[in-house]
Parts: sequence; C-alpha cells; structure tokens
Amino acid sequence: MAHIEPMSTNVKILYKFIDGAHFFVSNEREAAGLCVANADLKTAFDEVANQLNVLFEHNHGLKTDFRPAVPFDVFKNAIEASQLIAKGADQSGMMMAAMIQPWMYECKDSAQ
Repeated sequence: MAHIEPMSTNVKILYKFIDGAHFFVSNEREAAGLCVANADLKTAFDEVANQLNVLFEHNHGLKTDFRPAVPFDVFKNAIEASQLIAKGADQSGMMMAAMIQPWMYECKDSAQ
C-alpha cells in the first residue's frame, strides 16, 4: 500500500510597507499574534515562517512546518509590480501596495 502524504494547508498573510518597514500580519486563527516587521524585505519575509511555527505551537500545542507558498524572488517581483501599478493608478502617490500571500504548513507530531 502506497504512503499518502498529508495535503498542506495554507494561511493568508497580509504584507504591507508602512513608514519604511515591511510588515507581515494575519487575521487567521492559525496565525494569531503574528506581526513581523523589518526595514529589509528579505529579513522580514524569512522571519515569517519562524514566527508562525512558534505561534502555532504556543496557540495550538502542535509543531508545524510553515513555509511560503512562493519563493522570495517571486514574492519580491510581485511586490515591485504591484507598486508600479499603484503608482500608475494613483498620481497623488497616496496609494500603497499591499498583498495577501499564502503560507503553507503541515502539522508534525503532537507536542509532548
């Protein structure tokens, strides 16, 4: 009998750039308490999975393996494209790009 891997689940993470910092937050139950911010986009992006793993274990008692649904380079390109669209759509410069990004996770063994 073949071993079937469990399907990954995703959680929606909101990205925003505010006052010189890249923020990642979520209203999802699985990500309760998430707030990652850093002036460097890659640093903030990489920290999201670490924080999600810690928060999920603290909030739900299960170890998880969170990872972004897309690689950093793809995410960065999407952010840059959305910023260009926002600038083109709003000549006043008041509109800021934001994005909802899925992060995948699988539960590991229960916490002991």
